[in-house]
Amino acid sequence: TADTELSIGEKIKLPILVYHIVRPSYPDDSDGVRALAQTPEVFDAQMQYLRDAQYHVISFSDLEKYFQHGNPLPSKPIIISFDDGWINQFIYAFPILKKYHYTATFFIFTNPIGHHGFMSWGNLAELRDADMTIASHTLSHPFLTKIPDEHTLWNEIYRSKKIIESKLGITVNEFAYPFGLYNATTTALVKKAGYACGRGDAISGEQSVNRIYKLSALNTPTTLAAFKERF
Repeated sequence: TADTELSIGEKIKLPILVYHIVRPSYPDDSDGVRALAQTPEVFDAQMQYLRDAQYHVISFSDLEKYFQHGNPLPSKPIIISFDDGWINQFIYAFPILKKYHYTATFFIFTNPIGHHGFMSWGNLAELRDADMTIASHTLSHPFLTKIPDEHTLWNEIYRSKKIIESKLGITVNEFAYPFGLYNATTTALVKKAGYACGRGDAISGEQSVNRIYKLSALNTPTTLAAFKERF
């Protein structure tokens, strides 16, 4: 059953998972990679755990409609998201998402699309056609809070949206701040650019309507044991 009685300022428990790398591990992987990487086997086991624990995977659009219109949400809702647009997400995670009939949001920064290690527009179109959400993660993945020039900021936030929309024939409603960092200027520009929400830092697994442009997300634990403990 869904609780549709939330009012502004109240919170809903809804973890937003962030994945970066899903691929086999290599002996020479750096500590930085290991901190962000799931093997396909671990990712599959985590998806199975969500099913066994009776989580219901929803989209950002479902959350937006809940806050805007009171549309009901399922019990134990959770959102799955991927950052950056790495090709390993398409090769290894996408088939597993399809196996469990889960939707996910792929936050893409547009400059490297089609370059080595990153997805192509064809890959992104395939995700789109499988009911995945393609969303914006800027043009170049900068530290937005360190850019003093508002024109440059606007380009990063707005042009990335327009590029994805024109290439894929979709409306891009979701934005993820690189490194999860934002300030009053960046959130105002994300709203001005026409996004319906912004995904930010790892504060908690709770969301509220007055933080729709500062949604809390969580870098996903890289082992099944830590994942079960967290969720």
